[in-house]
Amino acid sequence: MAHNDEASSSRSTTSSAAQPSPPPPPRLASASSSPMDAVAPARDFMAESLRLVHNRLTCLVDRRTMARVCHAWRAAVKPLHPPPEERPLPYILLPGDWERSFSCALRGCATHRFHIPDIPRDARCFGAHPGGWLFFAVAQTTKNAILRDEFPSGIPDVLHLDDRPPDKDTDVVMFAATISSHPEDQRCIGAAILSHFPDVTNPSIYAFFRMGVLPAMVANGDDASNAGSASGLEDLIHYDDAFYFLTGEEGLLVFRVSEFHDFKDEELDIAPIEIRRFPRRGRGHYGEDDVAVVRYLVESRGRLLMVARIAAGAGPLRPSPPSPTTTSEFRVFEMARRSTAFAATNNDGAEYDWVELDSLGGRMLFVARGCSTSYEVARHPGFEEGVYFLDDGRLYGEVAMFRDPNLRQYPCRDSGRWLASAPEAVPRVDNFLPEQAPSNYSPPAWFLP
Repeated sequence: MAHNDEASSSRSTTSSAAQPSPPPPPRLASASSSPMDAVAPARDFMAESLRLVHNRLTCLVDRRTMARVCHAWRAAVKPLHPPPEERPLPYILLPGDWERSFSCALRGCATHRFHIPDIPRDARCFGAHPGGWLFFAVAQTTKNAILRDEFPSGIPDVLHLDDRPPDKDTDVVMFAATISSHPEDQRCIGAAILSHFPDVTNPSIYAFFRMGVLPAMVANGDDASNAGSASGLEDLIHYDDAFYFLTGEEGLLVFRVSEFHDFKDEELDIAPIEIRRFPRRGRGHYGEDDVAVVRYLVESRGRLLMVARIAAGAGPLRPSPPSPTTTSEFRVFEMARRSTAFAATNNDGAEYDWVELDSLGGRMLFVARGCSTSYEVARHPGFEEGVYFLDDGRLYGEVAMFRDPNLRQYPCRDSGRWLASAPEAVPRVDNFLPEQAPSNYSPPAWFLP
């Protein structure tokens, strides 16, 4: 019996070992557990889906609208928005048959209505300033103003040249303008590139005026030819507490803001001129002889850049209207001071040089005369580094349009972005607004919020 009991016990033990262990009893949730933990994966999936949708929206207005739908959507896309202190990206202000509209600088964006009170529909826009300020010529060539919302401030339409008596003051066409500080600052000074009117020529006159003076006073200025420039003025910028004018020879005329003074009736005594000379570039530096080149000044990362815009097949710039051209390439240069020893031994007498950049290094450059700006791609998800540009009158005979109103037509078709790092197989120029119709009163312009 003992033997049988041991065998039975052995069989019982073996049988028990072969049976699976029963599952443990369910654990009760602790008081500290959140019911939402069970839905966290679904919540994360939804947030990621919203971010994917957000990145595919081609309109900044639509992106902002999406973020306002509800708290959950706002929280999901918040990491994709630049911080509140970041400068907003520019919008494209567009002329239209009945009213102006604006578009975002992302390809494929729809247009949105843009109402400007107290400014005629057919006013010509020729510049912008951060904070929503726009430069306008109400009658194409006269009644210049800078405006934000409902607060226009007149700027001069009459020019007094330093070497002429007051009775020789002339009407002007203003091609580009900028200012030294906020327009409502009592010490704010404006600077502009002008031409005489009605005998309009390639703009070569620099001029200055005090902002906030009503009625707008005469602008004081001089012709760049008196400073050694035979090719007119390309662009201007307020940089490092000074006004910089870029000449057609790629030199700079510099005027320190601190050295301007009022001398009578709020008119300005112009600051002494500093002429910065750069090496002359040989013929064909930008390619074949039949290319047109226009240039811009941009401040970026505390340095001064010159951006050269190249339109192939345009031929030399001339006063009669050429066929509208298409931008094909950009080249970007940084101002650098030569060493004293090098400048002394080099026979061109240039103390400065334009050093070409190999890459943009994660920057977006928005270019236009008088209001070019730079932004960091890392702070604006969805954008790519490159040069963003609009129609430029220098490429389609703007001088002729001011001489003869019957020739006035702004093509509004050469706007887009140049992708600096695009592979060779991908077109580098991505055109914006292919359906935009020509205008008989204004080209597109940047609007700087």
